[in-house]
Amino acid sequence: MRFFVMCPANIATGGTELLHQFCSLLTKKGIENYIVYIGGDGIFPTPERFFKYNVKYVSEYVDAEDSILVLPETQVQLVDTCKKGIVMIWWLSVDHYFMSYNIEKERTDIFGLCTRKNVIHYVQSYYAEKFLKHEWKIKECYYLQDYINDDIVELAKNNQEAYERKNYVLYNPKKGYNRIKPLIEASASRTDIKWIPLINYSPQEITLLMLNAKVYIDFGYHPGKDRIPREAAISGCCVITNRMGSAQYREDVNIPDEYRIENQEDTATVLDKIYDLIDNYDSRRSLYDDYRNIIVHEKQKFENDLHEMIERMEILTKNRQTSSEMFDMEQYESIIDTMYQTSLQIERNFADLGRENSGNRKDTINALLEIDSIINLMKEAVYSFINEIV
Repeated sequence: MRFFVMCPANIATGGTELLHQFCSLLTKKGIENYIVYIGGDGIFPTPERFFKYNVKYVSEYVDAEDSILVLPETQVQLVDTCKKGIVMIWWLSVDHYFMSYNIEKERTDIFGLCTRKNVIHYVQSYYAEKFLKHEWKIKECYYLQDYINDDIVELAKNNQEAYERKNYVLYNPKKGYNRIKPLIEASASRTDIKWIPLINYSPQEITLLMLNAKVYIDFGYHPGKDRIPREAAISGCCVITNRMGSAQYREDVNIPDEYRIENQEDTATVLDKIYDLIDNYDSRRSLYDDYRNIIVHEKQKFENDLHEMIERMEILTKNRQTSSEMFDMEQYESIIDTMYQTSLQIERNFADLGRENSGNRKDTINALLEIDSIINLMKEAVYSFINEIV
């Protein structure tokens, strides 16, 4: 059994981090897995901040009875590449599916995901589960949620009392700013309050801001169980949301209902809640303890979900596998020898590049391009041989 995880190249978001975390945990469990990066320039496709997950990546998905193709909901156009294996659709959001394919949010299954026999659905949120079961009438889907970056959780847990809370209100300007701006303007008389947009900061800098702030407000559309509200809560912020997307459900955003705003246009009421949280922060922060407790245990929940998923996939792939067909051993040995000779040629080219490099830019480029050409020939031989086997 092997997993191939489709992931956009050179993009660092909560969703792409989850895909890397997923591969990292599979590796720790001894499960063969690879990321197949989509797009990008093909050079160093792993975002730098994800290097710590030590993922392996390959050029193509290999379709076989024991292969599992993992598609986030934004990559389901690739479903037809898997004919022999299992397709695992992982709904990291709901809304991004509709946005990615420019379709209306209704019962529109343009890829036939509901009826394919080799497709199994996993969800990151209760919002996604409810959508699949109620809108698409899918009878079975399974949880594979996510967790906050370990570094952020540890920094937040160990430093909550080390920082003096300031009258900061944090917000994400990329989500719902048109509904936040009137609040900022209407609160001008409260000169003690500082509104801080979370943009152009590193993840560590955002955590430090959250450790100093009292309130985080998110009036975005909450396409899945978003990470920033959880990062804010675990860092000690009091969180206010609207009732859009996953934020309408306590199962996804477990904050007191009074801070789950129904009418975002009611500026006076929203500001009253913000002022109350700021002015009475010490007594109000405990209202979010249940939410914080859930967040702290999310990694364990994810690992439990992962264990159940692996067991389920092992059963499904075994049921799909046919009796192994023997392949031509002489052909195998010939191809392996060719690859070995090619690898030696690459090694010689690198050695020659180091010995004979005169500093001439043109000669260096030509030598590197020759190495690239040899590598591509080897890659073609590898996938040609794989196709012969499967």
